[in-house]
Amino acid sequence: MSDPRNILAYCDKMFTPSESFIPRGYSAFEQLRPIYIGHKINGPVPDGAEAIDLSPLHGFGGTNGFKQFGIVSTALKQRLKALKPVAIHASFGKSGAYALPLAKALNLPLAVTYYGGDATKTSNTKNSFIRVYNRRRQQLWDQADLILPCSDFIRRELLAKGAPDKKMVVHHNTADPDKFQPGTKQNLLVFAGRWSPKKGIDTLIDALTRLGPELDGWTVRLCGNKPAGGRDAFEQGLHDKLEKSGVKVELAGWVPADEMPRHWAAAKIACVPSKRAPSGDAEGLPLVCIEAMLSGCALAATRHSGIVECVRDGETGFLCDEGDADALAENLRTMLLDPGRTARMGDAGRALALKDFNLQKQSRKLEDYLVQLADGTGQTG
Repeated sequence: MSDPRNILAYCDKMFTPSESFIPRGYSAFEQLRPIYIGHKINGPVPDGAEAIDLSPLHGFGGTNGFKQFGIVSTALKQRLKALKPVAIHASFGKSGAYALPLAKALNLPLAVTYYGGDATKTSNTKNSFIRVYNRRRQQLWDQADLILPCSDFIRRELLAKGAPDKKMVVHHNTADPDKFQPGTKQNLLVFAGRWSPKKGIDTLIDALTRLGPELDGWTVRLCGNKPAGGRDAFEQGLHDKLEKSGVKVELAGWVPADEMPRHWAAAKIACVPSKRAPSGDAEGLPLVCIEAMLSGCALAATRHSGIVECVRDGETGFLCDEGDADALAENLRTMLLDPGRTARMGDAGRALALKDFNLQKQSRKLEDYLVQLADGTGQTG
């Protein structure tokens, strides 16, 4: 086999711990080699990967000139051309907007993946001359060769704002089945996520207070909370409500991504009560759904965003409307009282995730899309 060709993997803030799904998405590549480019490295560079901080390569106007006005210096152009890249793949809409002048200067096809808030937040969807992404949004959609929304929900959100349907291919989020596997199951219910309005943690806490003594014999583990003194008013209010309710929960704090497999492996139920935030922020397709399903957990979730694309109501878990604490409590009650059915839903969820949300399969699909762009045989505008 010939040596892999290079692609430029643009993410303005590279290797942010909460965005480890980005480098994982390239893990099964054989024909292409991602070279990461951006303006800040927020975490360890994966073994064997190459990352380039573009900041020192800018000429007149520096980084601001590049981002605001699309100035591509001779030094930057020469540095990247020397890599002989065949395409650019940008993660998140903002990075796509920043990458657009590079794609033009290097005469490369451009693909951009949307993950959630970049397609739904009011700040990203309103008209604004000040914000670079908003200013270039329509230009990005007109000139990008491929747009990859992470769920059909995100595709529809983009379509409603004017993105061309003919350029969009839904490419679902994934998780690694070698990393997320069922373990010895316990009477354990797990929530994992930031304590923010979008994650619906307030709905879950309200549901838990309704269940009260019915949770006896179960451990409720809530991950993602901040320590006292570091919480905003929203989160602190939830801690106060929990304390007054008398419901016993384990507060796990921030759990690094590499430690989540053991939590899901032991859990019988995963709760994902996400909802659209007042800012318009919405999930794309929450990775926790797929991680939990691969780990054999039954899902108690909401009909929000791409969740309905991976959770089969009554088969791999139960769904309720966003913000409906009564319905969530009732779904959890059913799962607590019928452990056999809950276990069967966990098994069914793992089978579905292995088939449709498998990291290796999805990574190979992504490579196929980018190879087709590089060869001029794929979807182009």
